[in-house]
Amino acid sequence: MQTNKIALIAPNKDFTLRALDLFSEWGEKIHVAVASREDSIAIAQQLSERGADALICYASFNETIKTTVNIPTVSLRPSMLDILRSLQGVKEWLAKNGKWAGTQQTVGLIGDAIIAEATVVADILGIKTTILSDIRAGELSEFAAVVKEIADIADSQGSEPMSTMNDIPCFPITVGHETVFKSVRQARELILAGRVDRVKLEQFKAVMEFTGEGIVAVDSQRRIAYINHTAEKLLNKSKEQVVGCLAATTFPDVNLDDTLRYGQTRVAEMNDGSDQGFTCRIVPMLISGQTVGAVLTIAEAPFSAKDKDKASRALAESGYRATYNFEDFITANTFMKETLEAAKSYACVDSTILINGDTGTGKEIIAQSIHNYSQRCRGPFVAVNCAALPESLLESELFGYECGAFTGARKNGKKGLFEQADKGTIFLDEIGEVSLGMQARLLRVLQQREIMRVGGDKVIPVDVGIIAATHRNLPDLIEKGVFRRDLYYRLSILQLRLLPLSARPEDIPLLVENIGKKLSAKLFKQSLQFSAGAIEVLRRYQWPGNVRELAGVIERLIILKKDTNVTSDDVKKVLDVSDCQADGVRMVPKGTMEEIEYAIIMQVLKETGSHEQTAKILGISTTTIWRKIKLFQNERNDFNLQQIQ
Repeated sequence: MQTNKIALIAPNKDFTLRALDLFSEWGEKIHVAVASREDSIAIAQQLSERGADALICYASFNETIKTTVNIPTVSLRPSMLDILRSLQGVKEWLAKNGKWAGTQQTVGLIGDAIIAEATVVADILGIKTTILSDIRAGELSEFAAVVKEIADIADSQGSEPMSTMNDIPCFPITVGHETVFKSVRQARELILAGRVDRVKLEQFKAVMEFTGEGIVAVDSQRRIAYINHTAEKLLNKSKEQVVGCLAATTFPDVNLDDTLRYGQTRVAEMNDGSDQGFTCRIVPMLISGQTVGAVLTIAEAPFSAKDKDKASRALAESGYRATYNFEDFITANTFMKETLEAAKSYACVDSTILINGDTGTGKEIIAQSIHNYSQRCRGPFVAVNCAALPESLLESELFGYECGAFTGARKNGKKGLFEQADKGTIFLDEIGEVSLGMQARLLRVLQQREIMRVGGDKVIPVDVGIIAATHRNLPDLIEKGVFRRDLYYRLSILQLRLLPLSARPEDIPLLVENIGKKLSAKLFKQSLQFSAGAIEVLRRYQWPGNVRELAGVIERLIILKKDTNVTSDDVKKVLDVSDCQADGVRMVPKGTMEEIEYAIIMQVLKETGSHEQTAKILGISTTTIWRKIKLFQNERNDFNLQQIQ
């Protein structure tokens, strides 16, 4: 075979001879092979193995061939122009010979390769058509003519019938010269595009081979599609051993579900059985917004298995451990589920995170979950309540102090909490209560990741992830001049907002069950069974103390109840009646004006079950109700995305 790079698979000898004549006339060196349906696949594979870069296949072969070879294929069939010329010629011949009686007559169509286009063209020309499977003399009496696909090449279409049957003319539709020329041009374009793609692929592979990290690509079927040289060395496995195998066999410690199903980026740890461990970052491969696989970047962990054991013991002794995971935050609320997904994404980066929520909404649970989901999970989790310590003590606790820094200081000085959180995470709770002077010192830590001990003169670098939390409205504090604007922008690179329990009543049954089981086990009591009325009372309560208050109420019930059945009266007895909703009285919840409006609207709407009745009670229009509900929900959904906008 010539090294033409393009080959044509023809359906018969006549087609082959006419194609060769055309290629010779055009100066094209294209190999032509004759094939039948039975041997077309084998011939296509032979041509591919012998160096063909693209195949032109007659339409009847193309669908089966293109799925069996790894080179581009072009389908060669009569074009729309070929069909138009043929049908126009048929119409003119019928009119010329007195056999055309307008749209009352029907033309039969035969041939899978032409039916779709021929039907459209016939409608344009005003020709009524019927699809036939073959020519049968007994069925032709109602037709003015029959048009049939013929596997041949010709430049004139439909000018004369190729045969007649029972005085019914039969016209051919063949492949025109221009159609053949276009198929050759298309094949060349595919070859060029393929070469460009291959060059890009080789460039990409070259970059991947020489990067310092191990790179492994996994397809949507969870099979390893690619592994670079660095990854081979780190894993002590060759390409031949892993490519094509399920990722789970090579990476049993890595869970790909969050990445492949939900497009989540995450960090995991791996162990190959030796002292040396690895950190693995898993990133989704996206095409048009769809996850088609994942890329794993692998690097040696900065500490060995022995170091991990030593660090674990040190953490256990220090008490700086995170015990909560995302599964511990119980919710059925759509907004809170989206918040948890955002928190998982935030855990995969080292940017500062600000959590905003009322007291008792679970800010520390989220903070600990982020730490345990991140690559810092092996390091300490140090939580500091900034509101619980006076400024002078808070400064020495956070930054540490040197010997003789103040009266009563330890002889050898003391590490601050930022130093103790090195390689881990520090959680600054109630950051809104910190004084302006302390805010200036915190700003330096956030900007430079450096601290200076009280009484010291040496800058100490710290490698910490920083999560802050507050129940205050920090922008309002900025306007009042009690919170630094520059610190706020440093803290709020990534933001999470936790809804109060009163805004997510659908979570009450789940929380009651979950908290009840844990407290019953802790108190060695039987689990309580809450009636529907008891749950309804809990749902209508405003919960100023949020989940923390709910846990206290459940614990009180477990201790006081002699049996396991909890009624609405039992709940009312242990609730703080000042916050209960009395008959005819609606308590105003805490929060911003928008949150208060939304809570009141939803409260009345729940009571009435009607937007019209709710509007009447509140003295506003139903349009206003819809607008306020939609506006508040949009603001909630946008809150976690504002750092992207």
